Amino acid sequence: MKKNILFLLFTVSLTYGQSQNGVVTYSFFANGAKNETKLSFNNNESIFTIKNNQINKKKVEVSADEEKSHINFNLWKDLPDNLGMLTDINKNLIIDHKFLPIDLTATKFETLFVKDTARIISWELLPQTKNITSFKCQKAQGNFRGRTYTVWFTNDIPVSMGPWKLNGLPGLILEATDSSNQFQFFAEKIELQMEVNSIDTKGFFNQTYITPIEERTKFISFMESIYNEITTKIDTSMPRGVVSTTKKSNAKIIDDNNLMEINYDDIK
Repeated sequence: MKKNILFLLFTVSLTYGQSQNGVVTYSFFANGAKNETKLSFNNNESIFTIKNNQINKKKVEVSADEEKSHINFNLWKDLPDNLGMLTDINKNLIIDHKFLPIDLTATKFETLFVKDTARIISWELLPQTKNITSFKCQKAQGNFRGRTYTVWFTNDIPVSMGPWKLNGLPGLILEATDSSNQFQFFAEKIELQMEVNSIDTKGFFNQTYITPIEERTKFISFMESIYNEITTKIDTSMPRGVVSTTKKSNAKIIDDNNLMEINYDDIK
């Protein structure tokens, strides 16, 4: 009997001493749009990817009396698959690989590697608990770049990972929602693996990096360029003698309230 108890204790110790590895599939809601995302993780690293959905073509419609002008475009339809977002807890870094279309044709793209810092969220652990699938989770709250997030993490999977840039808790984050409910992550499927989950990071290193602030500047410049190109196409497609009234101020091209990162006060 004593040998059986010792064997059981040894087995439990061995199990919990093994590496924590797996893949989580999240449903990600951004301003009402649903996306499928995945987080592959081990003890120290993770890669977060968003599935490139085929977005419906956007139609710009301008009315002029009984005549209408139509412009169809889709900036993201042919977007190449990116490497995703690498988080390395030991190195305290995040590298996000993405592509940015150059113009309305969306046939050429600028490649971006955005380097950021991990473990910068100061979390408040709260006493509330609930079960997500078969895992007992604890509630926590933290502020990150202009948004307040409520998350649920599980100590049953003791890795400091989570979806997107949310990390730094004692366990894996399975659910996250910002206070305005604009951005939400819900774990739909959790697959744990006994073998070490090897994260392929080689494509993320030895690149030219930009900061999140520089990425934002590029994105705003890109959106202004696209807006101006759309406006020009509308003007040239209007019936003779009709004047376009589509001009807007630059302040309305990008609405900060619709972005995940509203400010960058933590970046020196």
